[in-house]
Amino acid sequence: MDDMNIADIAREAGVSRATVSRVMNGSPLVKAKTAALVRETVKRLGYVRPAVRPGPKPSASRLKASSIALIAIGDTRNLFQEPIMAHVIEELQNSCRQRQMHLLLDQMSSPDQIPLCVETRQVDGAILMVSGRTAKRRECIAKLASLLPSVHLFTPGHPLSSVDHITVNDVAVGDMAFRALRNAGCKSMAMVNANTEFLEALHVRGRAFTDRANEAHTPVHFFAKKENTAEPTAYWPQPLTVFEDFKSVASTIRQMPAPVGVFLTLESAAPALHEALKAEGLLDGTHCKLLIAGTTPHFVKNLEPKPTLISLSFPEIINVAVDRLLHRAQNMPAQVLTFLVPPHLMDDASV
Repeated sequence: MDDMNIADIAREAGVSRATVSRVMNGSPLVKAKTAALVRETVKRLGYVRPAVRPGPKPSASRLKASSIALIAIGDTRNLFQEPIMAHVIEELQNSCRQRQMHLLLDQMSSPDQIPLCVETRQVDGAILMVSGRTAKRRECIAKLASLLPSVHLFTPGHPLSSVDHITVNDVAVGDMAFRALRNAGCKSMAMVNANTEFLEALHVRGRAFTDRANEAHTPVHFFAKKENTAEPTAYWPQPLTVFEDFKSVASTIRQMPAPVGVFLTLESAAPALHEALKAEGLLDGTHCKLLIAGTTPHFVKNLEPKPTLISLSFPEIINVAVDRLLHRAQNMPAQVLTFLVPPHLMDDASV
């Protein structure tokens, strides 16, 4: 139906044309039930919003660039102290600049605390990131997704079915880590999880690594840092060493059949683990091979000898998130999707 317009959608849905227009422009002023009815009608009728608006064109002085927000769910103080965030924000800025859009930063810790940029309709969509284990994170995400087009970035798992989810393929990270270390000739493997909080993404990486090792009958020793919120023995198999410092990790690795493939599931602990292995003389090229998931320069740029890295492809993840957000804002698809961006193996010279 090429001649279909907003009036047809409004008539079929039993609402005003102004309501349809608000829904299509991501307005938070429309009730969630009504917005869902309009979106369902659009999908059922197969309506596609025209790329060029009919009627008189606005003057250049009235044109306004699109804007999106990066909204942190939880405590922004802790989130923005993470070096990884500088990398994420830089990539977001680059992606928005290429599309001539503005990027705003905001925060939400309660479903009743609607971010000002959303209340005042300053943004056309939102990219959401969770900071810590915020008690109301699910409610906050659901609320934002009901008010404007939203995608959830780097979430551990996919907690809600009402919002798109974009992250790295963590199963592929673990698979790639094992295959790279096996191809390097490693006879035994060590998986090191150095996070003090339980993160599902790291668990998925570690278990994928383990599954591949078990299939190849390659022994794996697990090292998990003592946690604040969970007991590592509850979810990591034996043999398992729960450690408090990396010196004990290096001492145990020294006793394993060489060469040992060492897989660190998250890069933030890379300098400390690298130093401990180097102090034990294990990075001499014969005893062990260190592989790290992550490519934030802050953590890995000064490590010598250089480890092997698995890039989590931040630029690609961010571009997929922004593209999907714009697609939602323009086409209002009823279905939600999970996008798993593949990681990439980097050689030592790329560090």
